Parts: sequence; structure tokens; C-alpha cells
Amino acid sequence: MKSGKRKKFILECAKRLFSSKGYYNTQISDIVSEAKVARGTVYQYFKNKDDIFITLIKDFYDKWEQNMSLGMKKIDLKTLSPKDFMTFRIKNTLRLLSSDPDICRIVLRMGIGLSGELESNIKRFEKKIHNLIVSDLELGIRNSHVRKDLNVEVTAHLVIGALFKTALNFFGNKKNRNSPDQIDTMTGEIIAIFAPGIFIKNNPDGSRAVHTKTDVSVYF
Repeated sequence: MKSGKRKKFILECAKRLFSSKGYYNTQISDIVSEAKVARGTVYQYFKNKDDIFITLIKDFYDKWEQNMSLGMKKIDLKTLSPKDFMTFRIKNTLRLLSSDPDICRIVLRMGIGLSGELESNIKRFEKKIHNLIVSDLELGIRNSHVRKDLNVEVTAHLVIGALFKTALNFFGNKKNRNSPDQIDTMTGEIIAIFAPGIFIKNNPDGSRAVHTKTDVSVYF
């Protein structure tokens, strides 16, 4: 087995163990046994268990960012509605999490209770999505698509909570096999709940509806 493939294989074995046993209950000896390699082979690629765990998380972040970047190239921002753009963001993230139940469980369930750099690496993913949502909402406010009185920080946390809880419940279990249609349905449900409180509705004459906190307009 070539060096690059061996490193990837060790990571895959470690990922399965972290997902099923948890970080603290997984030892280097478990990874050695699972991968069927010598202990020295593991240390050839990684300093310690922390290094393996952090590498897994960073690889996931890179994959998520690449996924978002490639997805952006497939859409036309000039013709896409704000609601459809939000749908795109949520669906892409759900698809990525559904493609790997082990990393889904690690990222969404194991972040609480880890210490130091381990927790900060887990939290980085949540922070990245949070910043992305806040940025999108602020742009929507400037372009008069989103309510000007919207608390973007609170809204971002609410969307993330719904997104992560949905992903963990439906994708964190390997027995669940979610089809693209099911992911579309989940995305649609999340959008249906949040869109009415976020987006400004157009009047029949094409002008923007005046929106207040007591008058929630639906964008669609």
C-alpha cells in the first residue's frame, strides 16, 4: 500500500473508532488493531491520538469548503432568489453530513466535553457556518431582501441549531439511508420554518412590503 493510501486508511479506521467509542475511549492500540498495522506505522504519519483526531476534523473542513466553492460555480447568483440561495447553502451542508455518518457523529456530537485544541477544532466548523449565515443575512438586509430589524446573530444560531440537530438525528445513525429526495424534503422543511421570519415579501406592484416585528412577511 502506498504511503498516501496507508495514511488515509489509518484515518478511516480511527474515524470509525472515534465515532463508535468516543475520543477518550479510543486508544492508539485500538487504531493499530483496527488498521492491522504496526504501532510504529501509525507514528510515522501522526504524532499522537490528538494529531489523528485534528487531522480528521481539518480534512472535513477542507471538504466542506471545497463543496461550497464548487457548488457556487454551478449557480447563477444574478437569477437566484434569496430563498433559493439559502436553500442551496443548507442542502449542500446536509448532503455533506449525510455522506459520512461517522464524521457527522464526531463533529456534531463529540464537540462537548473535549478539551483545548480538540474542542476548538470542532467548534471551528460551527463558527464557519455561523459567519457564513450572518454574512448572507447582512447582505440580504443591505439589498432589502431581509428584514432590517432581524437579529442576525440570533437567527444564525437558530438556523445552525436546526441544521445540526436534523443532521445528527437523521444522518448520525449508519442504519439510516437517506436519499437525495429525503434531503430535499428536510431542506424544504427547514426553509419553510425560517423563511417567513427572515425574508421580505414583494407587493403586487413589485415594491417591497413594509415589515414590522408583528407582521411576518413570507418571501415566497
